[in-house]
Parts: sequence; structure tokens; C-alpha cells
Amino acid sequence: MVPDKSRASGQRFPEEMAADSPGAAREIAKSPAADRPAGGLLVRGASTLWQFFTFCARQRVWTACMLVFVLTWTIELFVVQGYTLVFPNEMGRRFAFWAPKIRFVLDLLFISTLSIVLRRRYLVAIVIASFFVYLGLVTYFQYFLRPLSLLTILTTWREALQVGGFGPDVFPLSPAALLLGVLAVKLTALVLSRNASPPRPSAWLTGAVLMAGYVTLSCLALSYDPLDAILTTRGVGRLGHIRGYLGPWFAEWYYLQDDKLLERALELRKIDDNRISPLESDIPMHRRLVIVQAESLDTNILGYQVHGVLVAPFLTHLRDVSMYFRVLSTHSYGSSDADFAVLNGVRGSPHETTYRIPGYPYENTTPQILAACGFDSYCYHGNTGEFYGRRGAYQKMNFTGIRFREELEGRYNLKANWWGVDDRDVLAFSAQEMRTAVKPTCHFVITLTTHTPYVLLSKSEMEIYPNPHTTAEHYINNMRYLDNCLRDYVVRLGAGTTIMIYADHPTEAFAGFTCDRELDRHKEYIPCFIYDTDRDLSKLQKTRDDPRATNGAWNLVDVANYLRSQIKRAYGPPPAKSEADKPKTDVPERAEEATK
Repeated sequence: MVPDKSRASGQRFPEEMAADSPGAAREIAKSPAADRPAGGLLVRGASTLWQFFTFCARQRVWTACMLVFVLTWTIELFVVQGYTLVFPNEMGRRFAFWAPKIRFVLDLLFISTLSIVLRRRYLVAIVIASFFVYLGLVTYFQYFLRPLSLLTILTTWREALQVGGFGPDVFPLSPAALLLGVLAVKLTALVLSRNASPPRPSAWLTGAVLMAGYVTLSCLALSYDPLDAILTTRGVGRLGHIRGYLGPWFAEWYYLQDDKLLERALELRKIDDNRISPLESDIPMHRRLVIVQAESLDTNILGYQVHGVLVAPFLTHLRDVSMYFRVLSTHSYGSSDADFAVLNGVRGSPHETTYRIPGYPYENTTPQILAACGFDSYCYHGNTGEFYGRRGAYQKMNFTGIRFREELEGRYNLKANWWGVDDRDVLAFSAQEMRTAVKPTCHFVITLTTHTPYVLLSKSEMEIYPNPHTTAEHYINNMRYLDNCLRDYVVRLGAGTTIMIYADHPTEAFAGFTCDRELDRHKEYIPCFIYDTDRDLSKLQKTRDDPRATNGAWNLVDVANYLRSQIKRAYGPPPAKSEADKPKTDVPERAEEATK
């Protein structure tokens, strides 16, 4: 047997050189095919893969650091997904068992591919960016208790930037600290691995193999849990349970185009949420009507005490002398979902802010009903008209006048901070205009000062906790402020006024106060009051003791449609008589007898 002189002389083969030197790997890649090891494509592919494993075996520090990096990043992503991708749908036992495991493998394959293929400087930028992405996902979930959708990002990013003006107060501190610690571990692992890099050809081929596994497993998940189900019953949380965020976000982009969003929104208009009207008594309706949407008003603040003192004494009293309902909110994308429901008498889109769906028909709106009944209607909101695209939609609803921040600040000289015009000033201005109204008039008011994270109050307005330290203490101060504002507003309006007050949504969950949504994390309950300045409507409410009035069986649209029906009953034209109800004038004998 002829000895291998090259090996005997210590000469190393090219693939061995590549295992230690990226520069050598580049030289091999440039060399003619005749100089490379003989064999077909599969043999050369296997040889290239073997270079990667040889490199890992020799560069143990790099291998250990990258294992820490990949596993830390994978576990972090898996935990964030598991925490935020919640959904109300039921699932089978088999799916519940396998879906998280499939998602973990997908996460591992995806992150391993990035870690092997991308250079270190790109990985540093990506993991820093991922810190903010994960923090955003967790923050959104903490507030809305639902996963963030792509449509929400695309349609409400302007609102998110404005809310971002609250600064660090918006972000949950404990998750932020944990994510920051994980980021430090990942960056440390990258720094410690800087003295070596795998050969580029072998890194690219290994990454391609891993990505092929990711695509194959994704296709298997697709056959088991199709993405087009987002058109029917499955949302981002349900579809993401087996595959993470990328799949559901792609499904939203691909399936939920404007025509599909409009089609689904029009289907919701067919649902008749008017279950209270047939059961309730008629109530007097005054020529002055006010509807107030109260920001972050939680049912559990009613009757809530701190050191034996009621936080919201006015609203607690109002519950006792008003028609009172505790109903499901319509809070999918933001506060605009609530005013949409009240102003249109139908449910809004569960996929996108309905105000921003092109071609949506604004028919049978509350302002249009009021106009048909002889009322002028005005809206008041301290934020801009572009927030959630309200201005364009409100103009189509046929409001007599619109008073957003632009008008309040520019035309009426009300002062505004970066967030908007203060609720106290907006309510006082509304009361002043209402008292001088001649025609029957309705004011629709949206408050904003008590928006999370509840840090907009001045020092003099912090009554319960003069030096608040927790979110709960800030929130309680804000509810006292809201209670005071509404009390003063009702006093200024004077007698002869019908007032509806409802919350857009409950507060988010935080330590120190048990919010109403904690009873069922997939549902949000809100208080609704219909108050008469001249009489006790609680005595007229037939559903006062009906469990459905407070157990969430009804929703905000039901309450809105009851109020709309009362407006039409009191001020609208009489209903047209049917043929059966018309007098029988074609029988002369009966007509003659009736005359006698």
C-alpha cells in the first residue's frame, strides 16, 4: 500500500484548513473545480456540512457561546409567545399537547438558522431590536389581554406613537427587567464568541438545511391548522399557538384585504343586538341629551373604598338612581370600538378599526336618528380628529358640529397638553354650550385624561394618594378625578337632561386593584348608566333584578339600541300603520253607524 505522502509530511487537506480559517474557506471556494475533492454534488454537500461540525468540535468556546445564545433566544421567544398568544377558542386534547411542542421546534430551527447564517454584527442589531418587539408584544397584551395583530400595527401605529409619549410608564416594569436581563445574556454570548467564525460555505449550507426543516414543519402545521381559518373563527392567538406570530401575521396580510374586511364588517351589521328594548319600560326623554364615554372606568371602582372613603361617590350614587347595566364592552382595537358601537348601533370589525375600512356605510347612525327627530348633535373629544380616523367617519355620520382638539384649541382657545385638552375643560365647555342651546340637542363626549398609565393629573388633582407610587394608586386618583369631573358636569347641565354614561373598557390588570376583566380574561365588562336629572330611573327599570343586566349576557350595542329606540319613540314620527290597522272606510253601513 502506497503511503499518503501529503499526510506524512503534515500537509492538511483544504476542508481541514477551512475548519480553522474563514480566509482559507474563501480561497477554497475560489479554486477551480478540478482542485476540489472528487465526487458528486451530494458528496461535496456532505463535505461542506462536515466542515461546520469539524469547526464546532475544534472551536469549543464559540460552540458553547452560540449554544447559550440560541437556547436563550429560543426559550425567550417561546415564553413570550406562550404568554401573549392567548385565545378564547376551545381546542382538542391532541392539539393542546402537540401545538406548543411544534412551535418550540419551529422557534429553535428559525433562530438557529439566523444564528449560523448571519454575521455577529447583524445578530447584535437583531437581538436588540427583538427586545423592543417582545416588550411591545407583552405591553400590548398586558393592556388588551389579546395578542397583537399585524392589522393593529398597520392601522394604529400613529396612535401607538402618541401613546408612547407617556414614556416608560407605559411599559410593565417586571417583564421589561426580565427581557433586559435576557438581552444581556445574549449580547455577552456574542461578545465571547467573537474570536472565531464558521466557514461561510458550510454556515450557509447548514443554515439552508435548518431552514428546510423549518419550512417542512411549517407545511405540516399548515395542513393540520390552516391559515385561511382567520377568515372564520380563528384569530392570531389560535393560529399562533402552533406556529408563533409570523404565520398569523402573514395570514392577516394575505387574506384580510380591504374587501374581505368590509365584507365581514357588513355581516356584523346583520346581527340584531337589541335585546333590552323588548324587555324594558319606556322612559322620559328630555330635549337635552348627553352621552359620555368615560375612559378606563372599571365597574369595580363603584363602591370601592380607600381607608373607609369612597373613591367614586358620585358614580356610586348614580348607579343607585339610574338605569344601570354591566355589559360586555366592544373593545377589540381601542376606545374607538366603543364609540363606534354607540354611534352606529352595530358591532365593529374584530380585525381592524372600523373607521378605517374603506367603503364602510354609515347608515342609521345615532346622529342621523337624532336629526330625523329634530335634534342637533355635537361631538366633543380632547384628542385630534385623526386619532383612529374619527373625523372622516364622524362627518359621514351627520353630526351637526364636530369639536376635536383642533377646534377646541384653535377656535375656542382651550389649552391642551401633549395628550390633548383636559377632560375638565372639555366637559365645562360642553355644559356651557348645552345650556345655551335652543333646539333639542345631543352632546356626545369622549374623555381622555384618565387614560393608562394614569399619570396626567396635576399634584392638586391627586386627592386619594397625594404621592402615588404604584399604578393602582395612580388609577384610584384618576377615578376620583373622573368622578369629580362628571359630578360637576351633571350639576352644570341642570334640570331637564337625559344622560348616558358608559365606559369604553375596564382598566388593565395590575397589583393593588382587582379589575373587572380579571374574572374572565377573555371578556371585558363595563358599567352603563342612563340617568335623568329630574327623576329616579331605577324605579322604572324592569330589568333591575334580571341577571342578564349585570352578568355580561348583553353588550354595549344592546344598551345603545335601547337608548336609540327611546329617542325615536319620544321624538320620531309615528310608525306607519299597516293595512290591518287602517279604518274600514269601504263599508258605508259601518261608517254611518259610527257617525250616529
